[in-house]
Amino acid sequence: MHTWHSKKIAKTYNQKYLVEDAFKLLNDYLLVPVGPVNHYKDFNIRSHIFLCITGMLFYRYLAWKCKYFHLSMRRLVEELEGIRLALVKEKTNSKVKLVVEEMNSKQARLFSLLDLGVYMENRYRDD
Repeated sequence: MHTWHSKKIAKTYNQKYLVEDAFKLLNDYLLVPVGPVNHYKDFNIRSHIFLCITGMLFYRYLAWKCKYFHLSMRRLVEELEGIRLALVKEKTNSKVKLVVEEMNSKQARLFSLLDLGVYMENRYRDD
């Protein structure tokens, strides 16, 4: 890149860790498992890789949205996995509520930042 300024070359070189992290994420069996590819047709292999890359992009967006917590990707996923929901049925009537179990402070801040309470509408009824 002979036409680039020295600052741009240095910045690009110093950001190579983003690509390396993406490959590490794609090799992580628990987060975005690319391999082993158990498909034999080209279309199925391409579809599998496409879905893995899409999953990686979602993880990257999640990490970007939660960047102020300074958590690694694995730690962020562990904290989100620790947020547990329960269905609770009241004795007096047949309504079933979706409630959040007890969380630590970091999980509560993630819950609030990602606005996860929106997805907890009371849609459950015992008919």
